[in-house]
Amino acid sequence: MKKYKVCLHKKDTQVLERDEQGSWFLDGVFISTEQAINELVDAVQDLGYWCQVAKNVLPTENFEMVQEAYEHHED
Repeated sequence: MKKYKVCLHKKDTQVLERDEQGSWFLDGVFISTEQAINELVDAVQDLGYWCQVAKNVLPTENFEMVQEAYEHHED
């Protein structure tokens, strides 16, 4: 399996990793695949929230760049 490392930027957690054997770790602590999926879902939901915040505070042209990045992330 391909190794992954994702910085979640969430309160109380920082890094989600998968090693070559398919084991998941959250901040260096082994977790189940189900928990890893839940962490990723939470991170994506947080990303949607921050996109809404960006829409409220950024000039339109800057927000459009944020929205393009978010849409790319969803693919």
